[in-house]
Amino acid sequence: MSDRAIAIVQARNTSTRLPGKVLLPLAGTALLDHVLNRVSAIAGLDGACLAIPEGTAHDGLVALAARRADVMLVRGSEDDVLSRFVTAIEATGADTVIRLTADCPFIDPGICAGMLALQRASGFCYVRNAFESGLPHGLDVEVVRAASLIEASRRNPDSYEREHVTPYLWRRPAEFPALLVDHRPDRRHWRLAVDTPQDYELAQAIFARLYPADPMFGYAAIAALIDREPELIKINAACRQKPYQGRPDRSD
Repeated sequence: MSDRAIAIVQARNTSTRLPGKVLLPLAGTALLDHVLNRVSAIAGLDGACLAIPEGTAHDGLVALAARRADVMLVRGSEDDVLSRFVTAIEATGADTVIRLTADCPFIDPGICAGMLALQRASGFCYVRNAFESGLPHGLDVEVVRAASLIEASRRNPDSYEREHVTPYLWRRPAEFPALLVDHRPDRRHWRLAVDTPQDYELAQAIFARLYPADPMFGYAAIAALIDREPELIKINAACRQKPYQGRPDRSD
């Protein structure tokens, strides 16, 4: 039975809080390059795809992808990201998708590979880290059967479900059984995604300290650094993560 695993990285160049964030310089190259370098190091993958919107505003992402032989480029709707993922699934022949976002330069290839292996071993159609505890924001990993995303797109997902790709699945656990993986110690309050100027400042500080010695430094190295220099995490402590909407296990 086929199980072609593809990492699909969604990216756009029109973010509102930090415009052009995925092309900002970070340790000598674009932030997005770091994301794609880390994706290429995930064990068990059969390929990677950069899924971006149509339109000239995103042509800088096209130029970056053209320099890389390790990633396929797919373009689709800017707002209906779920349909963009379906286009990427069709283009790559994916059976299993690792969903990642381009504003997370700290994704850990080892954690991603572990989640992929767990999904394959467990048989759940959807595996991800826990929503409100465990790994920091920015190390999020979602592994999902491609057929589940295609089925979600065929139904009548609302605008939130289309924009955020997987809510149609996690809002309906009876139909799409999910396995959520927690982690200790709980560092979910750390923000390691880049969505604001303060997030970018923190990313620069961490890369300045860790990247020269080990360009593929992982979560363990970040945690050890922040344990040594706890003032670092205060840089973006005032920034708030947008809440997940419509989870069946809580009231929004």
